[in-house]
Amino acid sequence: MPDAAGSWLTIEVDRSALTRNITVFRRLVGPSTRLMAVVKADAYGHGLLIASDAFLAGGADLLGVHSMAEAARLRAGGVTAPILVLGPVNRAEAETAVQLEVEITVASLPACRAAADSGGPLQVHLKVETGVNRQGLVEAEISEAVDVLRASGAIEVVGLSSHFADIEDTTDHTFAKAQMARFAGYRDSLAANGLDGLALHMSCSASALLWDRSHRDIARVGISAYGVWPSKETLVSVRQRGREEVALEPAVTWRVAVSQVRLVPAGETVGYGRSWKAMTDSRVAVLPVGFSDGWPRALSGGGHVLIRGRRAPLIGRVCMNLCMADVTHIPEAEAGDPAVLLGSQGEEIITPEMLADLLGTIPYEVLTLPGPTWTRVPL
Repeated sequence: MPDAAGSWLTIEVDRSALTRNITVFRRLVGPSTRLMAVVKADAYGHGLLIASDAFLAGGADLLGVHSMAEAARLRAGGVTAPILVLGPVNRAEAETAVQLEVEITVASLPACRAAADSGGPLQVHLKVETGVNRQGLVEAEISEAVDVLRASGAIEVVGLSSHFADIEDTTDHTFAKAQMARFAGYRDSLAANGLDGLALHMSCSASALLWDRSHRDIARVGISAYGVWPSKETLVSVRQRGREEVALEPAVTWRVAVSQVRLVPAGETVGYGRSWKAMTDSRVAVLPVGFSDGWPRALSGGGHVLIRGRRAPLIGRVCMNLCMADVTHIPEAEAGDPAVLLGSQGEEIITPEMLADLLGTIPYEVLTLPGPTWTRVPL
């Protein structure tokens, strides 16, 4: 049956684990570097306000979001800490930034003009292109960008940022080092234009773990604040360099209440397409979660859930709102039992990395799969 809050689908968020994770990075980057906890994408699926409160309690100095809507939710939720919008901002959103007293990123000449037209006062961070070719001003645009922002009279350029392209995907960091060198060139060019003393930030979880020199003035930490290593390559690189292999704690458990357990006679099939056939008299647990809830159809016939501390294989096709698991080997399973889709139960565990491997993707995507049909419960 549904939990006490009335939800069939529950994401339990361990706030203490989030706080401990950010405390690890607070120690790693040192007291002279401001620590940014990135809470975009509903805090990587953990719940924006839940995670933000936990990170601030653990020593984060500021929060990074992707959109102005996320910044507005934080302010409406009572968060008074500094916030930086990392994604693109139009003129209307720049005006909102003034009202909310949040800082914004400008990564193009149109963005500079939008900020300049906001009326201010507004603090902005210039984002520059060093090799991702996604967001970022290039060298030839810097002088014009500075002129546009200065002409407004109400814009204060306070930061300079960029982003690594492949630091998580390889143990060869030649390209990342070249990016850092290009970033230093932007810093020097801006200093020559009279913009000195900017807060520099180009870090991510992987670089924060690998290189002290990447911490700079602001260290941005995303995936690892949620207890997940950025990649296997990052862990290998940490070991190769003799760096501290920090303890990170996953902080979420996805729970679904079993809606019913039904008997399926030998020879009968289950689900759309009749893709699974019972070879013996079987017991099948029906779970009220499907691909519209962020439980991918690609897991059909390949994933597991945990019921009564044991693995129960998914059978048949994952439907829009339902899926089925074989519990023939778990005779005590019954309606109302909690099934764990991600997290631990008893001695068994399903990690974001395990699901990512099954889906041919990365843990980042896995953590952000659940949508608004889930109730997030802080523990």
